[in-house]
Amino acid sequence: MGDLRENILRQELQREVDEAKRLERDGNRKEASEHYLRASEIYRRIAYNAPPERAQEMFGVASKYETFGKALVKGKTEPEMQEEMISTLIVSQKPEISWDDIGGLEEAKKDIREAIILPFVQAKPPYIKAPRTILLYGPPGSGKTLLAKASSNTLSATFFEARMPTLLSKYFGESQKLINALFEKARKTQPCLIFIDELDSVAMSRDSDVDESTRRVLAQLLTEIEGFNTSKEERILIMGATNKPWDLDDAVVSRFQKRIYVPLPDEKARKAILRIHLEGADLSNIDMNSLTERTGGFSGRDLASLCQEAITRMVREQNPNIEKLTVKELEAYSLKYRPLQAKDFDSAFEKIKSTTQPKDIEKYEEWRKEFGG
Repeated sequence: MGDLRENILRQELQREVDEAKRLERDGNRKEASEHYLRASEIYRRIAYNAPPERAQEMFGVASKYETFGKALVKGKTEPEMQEEMISTLIVSQKPEISWDDIGGLEEAKKDIREAIILPFVQAKPPYIKAPRTILLYGPPGSGKTLLAKASSNTLSATFFEARMPTLLSKYFGESQKLINALFEKARKTQPCLIFIDELDSVAMSRDSDVDESTRRVLAQLLTEIEGFNTSKEERILIMGATNKPWDLDDAVVSRFQKRIYVPLPDEKARKAILRIHLEGADLSNIDMNSLTERTGGFSGRDLASLCQEAITRMVREQNPNIEKLTVKELEAYSLKYRPLQAKDFDSAFEKIKSTTQPKDIEKYEEWRKEFGG
């Protein structure tokens, strides 16, 4: 989409939102609903042509407009609308990820297991205080989300996954209310684990150049976390995750009673991760030791991408022109495959590179020395 076309759509989007808010203030809920729904359609049109890293967040905001519009026309109360918006923006589930599904990270796993079990042990002396807020930090793709899901699974707890960029609304003044609604919902859905991902997007240092609305959201988040730290309620855990701990405000860091470093996988862990992602494939032609050595500096996510790229190359070679088959032909098609070969991974290495630089690892180690983990 050209810049001019996108600018026109964004101007149209803003007009729809402004009109929706005006009508809502005047009590014209049905008319306001129509404008919110139009805004949702426009935002989706913009998102379809946005880069992948922006599109997901934009679709989330579009869904929020749609949910808000539908709730208005149904005559729902504000708490009911917030409940629907929370359901749209927050992933709520009972995860099936187990510790065995995560290769390596044995030290981090041990620390997390100890931390999450204590709050649920009822028979303990009062001087044994269990951490109820845990900060996971480390390179992108190192397994922080998987660790949080495995923790939730261990406790048979509902898992609330909240991405802060999604909760931050550019057009709605609802972010603070949504955070409050999220924590209220968590209190009603115990036991549960709240996982706050990409924490640095809102919890940046106060010296950083952030707008006032973001500061208010941060203040609301800190208030909610502090309430959980001081409450006697013991069936809720909060986990935050960040790729940039050095950008976090000191007040945020201090709210998390335990900090756990989630590093890049070592050689043993990389081999375990590779085997997880290649499970079921014929590896008789692959030297796993050599393959593992070549992946030094890769994160768990990088390794997953590498394996998928190698498998895709094999499938493409064995099934030329498969993309030209019709849906009906695909239903009767039997996929051809062969053992994976070194050339599949050679090709994959040309496309998949480590996403973490050595200088970043040094920064994580320095932050760990200062703040723990």
